[in-house]
Amino acid sequence: MQNSVEQIEVELVNLLYKDFLKKFDGNKSKFAKASICSETTVRRVFSNKQRMTVDLLLRFCTALQIDVVDLFKEVKNL
Repeated sequence: MQNSVEQIEVELVNLLYKDFLKKFDGNKSKFAKASICSETTVRRVFSNKQRMTVDLLLRFCTALQIDVVDLFKEVKNL
């Protein structure tokens, strides 16, 4: 069970990272400001060195203008 939860998180982060690259041109500083978190947090999450909380997931989705439900549907289809 734990392994599948971790895999879902990795897939979520990968999808968020792809949108981040498109919408923020890889600028972690601008994305951090839009997400209302630190650039260090952004860097750690995208390098899988920090787990993502629900709060942080929602902040990232808001900054990327992604519906969190659609994001999970996309993971389910992978």
